[in-house]
Amino acid sequence: MALKRFHYLEHRLSREEGLSQQYKDFMRDYLTSQHMEVIPTNQKMTPYRYYIPHHCILRPDSLTTKLRVVFDASATTTVGRSLNSSLYTGRKLQQDLPQILIRARVHKILFTADIKQMYRQIEIHPEHRDYLRILWCFNRDQPIEEYRLCTVTYRTSCAPYQALRTLHHLAEIEKTTYPMAADILMHDTFVDDILTGANTPEAALDRQKQVIFLCNRGHFKLRKWASNSSIILQSVPVSDRSMSPDVLFHDDLGARLKILGMRWNPKQDQFTYTVQRPHVKTTKRSMLSDLAHIFDPLGLLAPITFLAKHLMQLL
Repeated sequence: MALKRFHYLEHRLSREEGLSQQYKDFMRDYLTSQHMEVIPTNQKMTPYRYYIPHHCILRPDSLTTKLRVVFDASATTTVGRSLNSSLYTGRKLQQDLPQILIRARVHKILFTADIKQMYRQIEIHPEHRDYLRILWCFNRDQPIEEYRLCTVTYRTSCAPYQALRTLHHLAEIEKTTYPMAADILMHDTFVDDILTGANTPEAALDRQKQVIFLCNRGHFKLRKWASNSSIILQSVPVSDRSMSPDVLFHDDLGARLKILGMRWNPKQDQFTYTVQRPHVKTTKRSMLSDLAHIFDPLGLLAPITFLAKHLMQLL
């Protein structure tokens, strides 16, 4: 099954040179970062193993990775089982999104960052890596190689639990040294996105420094910094910012920032919504599609979306 899927992928990449190069760059980065490894010949025939098919998704609006390879651990084998169907998912550890957004509104100074390649910074025990095998080759004229992934793998059912459990453990063992940062990781973090702040520039800088130091203790690097305060932005390298201090003087640029799925204007310090223009031809299907595209975790658009949902009931 995995081999058949790989041949289909190979055929697609052969027709799109630009996509093929991005895919190879992503996989080469995976290999050079030691997040996957070539399986030695004497270890290929282990009694238990699973081969994960993979494909890519494109995110043109991303500031960092335009292409991401995703691993389909839900693909069933010839006996009708998949890796995801054989794994415990673990309990829900992520905070509720509305709670994080509401707490953020308490602070006068707000800042946000995300953890670079969070899943890939957490190693999987070597005994379990044979369940994370993939097929890949960098050139079509070369034989297909067997690799195994060495880190927490995106799209495996237990990945969110593994990543957050690791983050919470880091906060627990370092809470005496970095108490504010430990609280941020436990309560103001949604998977790999941190959204928090303070009421004064000095307090915000203290919280920022603590969370940077704490994440460094776990070899997690913070990037994509954004804030409604230029002081916060100036304390991190330019390469780690998702905006420059100049953005605070331009509403149009500021409105493009996304925080936990919502738009944020740092100059006015407002959350805003963007919606797509409805379909020209109106059908029940198109109305449902337009309604589903409205992301409203705080329920602030309920007076509008309620009417749309009521109209769907009438139809």
